[in-house]
Amino acid sequence: MSNQREFLAAFKEIFWYQVRRKFGLLPEMNIVEKWLRPLLTLFYILLLYYFTLNHHEIALTLLTLVGCTWLSATAIDSMKQIYHRRYTLAENPNGFRDIDEFTSLEKLFTYLIPAFILTGIFAGSLFFITFIRTGDLNVDVFIGMVSIPFVILLEW
Repeated sequence: MSNQREFLAAFKEIFWYQVRRKFGLLPEMNIVEKWLRPLLTLFYILLLYYFTLNHHEIALTLLTLVGCTWLSATAIDSMKQIYHRRYTLAENPNGFRDIDEFTSLEKLFTYLIPAFILTGIFAGSLFFITFIRTGDLNVDVFIGMVSIPFVILLEW
């Protein structure tokens, strides 16, 4: 039970950190970052809508690749932070290992699971939006899933 408590506490802390970071609400951010982060997110959503509405498949696919790469990198960074924070929260750190102590195979699975889940949700949503707007089953949108191996390679 103690293991789950530390993990959930770390997950909650890092989740809210990432939300505040995404919306420019972290106190350590400068004024440019505080305005730029939410504006970039809004601009990205507007571009997705515009490219979908006007059937710009190549631009939509490239934008999806960028978005999925961004989500995969965020997921991997979050997992690193969660495991590190869980390690620091543990009453007895002997039962836990920091992410740097993981084997390559353990790191691969630790990174792949959140990266595939987040990018799958994102790519699936884009697939659904494209289907609703155009009626096409545009499987090219799933090209964003290709970003996951590249992001994981960058981590090594």
